[in-house]
Amino acid sequence: MFYRCRFDDKEAESEDSPVFSECRSRGHEIMSFLGDDDKVPTAVETKPIVTSIEPLSTALSRMNEAIRSSFPSIIFAVTVCLAIKAQMSIQGVTQVFTLILMGNPSSYKSTVLEILAALPECYVSDSFTPKSFVSHSANSSKKDLEKVDLLPRIRHKTLVTPELAPLFSGNPDQLVEYFGMLTRILDGRGFKSDSGVHGSRGYQGDYSFTWLGAVVDIPHRVWKLLGNLGPKIYFLRLPSDQKSGNEKINEIKQILKGQSYAAKLESCKENVKEFWQLFLASVSNRKVCWDSEKDDEATLEKIIQMAMILAKLRASVPTWHTAESDSGGASYNFETPIEENPSRASSALYNLARGHAVLNGRNHVAPDDLRVVVPVALSSAARERVELLRLLIEHDGELNTDEYMEASGVSRATARKEMERLVKIGLAQRMEVEGETKPIMAVKLKPEFDWFLSTEFLGYWHEFKAILNPRFSKLSQENLEKNGMSGGREAVVPNTATLDTHLEAQI
Repeated sequence: MFYRCRFDDKEAESEDSPVFSECRSRGHEIMSFLGDDDKVPTAVETKPIVTSIEPLSTALSRMNEAIRSSFPSIIFAVTVCLAIKAQMSIQGVTQVFTLILMGNPSSYKSTVLEILAALPECYVSDSFTPKSFVSHSANSSKKDLEKVDLLPRIRHKTLVTPELAPLFSGNPDQLVEYFGMLTRILDGRGFKSDSGVHGSRGYQGDYSFTWLGAVVDIPHRVWKLLGNLGPKIYFLRLPSDQKSGNEKINEIKQILKGQSYAAKLESCKENVKEFWQLFLASVSNRKVCWDSEKDDEATLEKIIQMAMILAKLRASVPTWHTAESDSGGASYNFETPIEENPSRASSALYNLARGHAVLNGRNHVAPDDLRVVVPVALSSAARERVELLRLLIEHDGELNTDEYMEASGVSRATARKEMERLVKIGLAQRMEVEGETKPIMAVKLKPEFDWFLSTEFLGYWHEFKAILNPRFSKLSQENLEKNGMSGGREAVVPNTATLDTHLEAQI
């Protein structure tokens, strides 16, 4: 008897042979055979879902090495985007997945999207508004509008929008209107709207698609809006350049002496297209039948935990100012948090893991798939709240106000307020520890989130935390101040219409 990997064609006389170490890490199935001549499996095997002349995992590694020689910082982002596009090849996946790349200018966000846009079944739009999904333009007849509606043109395709800043920088009325439309469109079941010019127009049925976009950053008020609308949009923060001045000078010299940007871009496009053609051939241009019975149960539980902590991090906690005695001496009180149900986020992150699995030649989830789930989940909440989680994790799950103030540079009032928010959303529990002169406030991560202190999670976290600034960014602090969360005297909320008033009217 001998053994063979179902996807990589590696053979050995023992199932525990080191030959299969990489195969096992990727969740591949190791099959047993009776004889060397017949090579007949001991049990009746169904036709592999993903088969190819060259193993997909090997082809993916080769593609990554090709990208590394041109744009080493984008390898992971390209892999995540491919995993999202690959979701459409899995039978039964109809949930729209939207991923927006976030990063500083010149962090190669547009480069990633241009590479992906070279693949088949991609639709590129450099400028659009949600109203273009189903148009009601008065300048066109109702019959002509069917030719310009965006929704039917991206059905079962990947929409690529390199610049989404206008979508997130509108006035409060526009933001509420746009995200209200997107809430329905991103369900993947079509969209219908009414106007006084053309009456009722729209589409119903399976109008699923995937969406890739890019933006430098989004305002704090938009995070609050996303928390109210639910888990429909996900993000991936690209790493910022942490090199020293001399390192940057040497790197730029190498860039100037090397291939031109256009040549490197075309080379990456060709390598990604070559991999994608192999991927399509491996699934025979048909839908992949998913084998959920082979899903790693521990990995599924961790995906659900990531969805649960994302729901906490994105929860909106309305705050109202008070001077009443029941506020405990503070000039504010918290209302009941508005927290999304983690079930939809669990489904979306599971689909992301499944997309990564099929890229690696699997039709079931394995631990290796968490490497794309963790960064996307932690990128999909406001930076300042994720940074607070970072401090909590790096202090072994317990953090007091003095430690928070020292690490973030905020005042004691701000530190207490943000730590109270963690308690209010159910991520941590409140406690007191001895200070230099008197007890001070501290928070402790709740026991149900202990996995986030494990060695396994810290491995993923180590890769992700480089994306965050080591100290609170100026932008984050400005956002805190603008939203009445800075130290000292509380900011006075103006009487003019703000996004918060619109949200309160909807709740």
